[in-house]
Amino acid sequence: MTPQDAIAEAIQMFGSEIALARAIGYTAPAVRRARDKGRPSAEMACNIEVVTNGRITRLALRPDIFGPTVKLIDNSWNRARPARGVGRHAKKGF
Repeated sequence: MTPQDAIAEAIQMFGSEIALARAIGYTAPAVRRARDKGRPSAEMACNIEVVTNGRITRLALRPDIFGPTVKLIDNSWNRARPARGVGRHAKKGF
């Protein structure tokens, strides 16, 4: 589902752009612009997710912002190291 399809589905759920706009606290032209561009603001995407009870997710509306994160660095080697100042060689009185 593209972001444009997701917005169109939200509009269809509410019956009109005006009804959706009122529900999310925006104007109808703002909803129309978001539909035409396929890029609602992050705030609008979150509001649509709330008013549709999660049927239209913010991820579907803005995958570029709310998409899955990618772990680029594997720092599993760092797990076994104690924190600085901890352990048997730490100075007393800290």
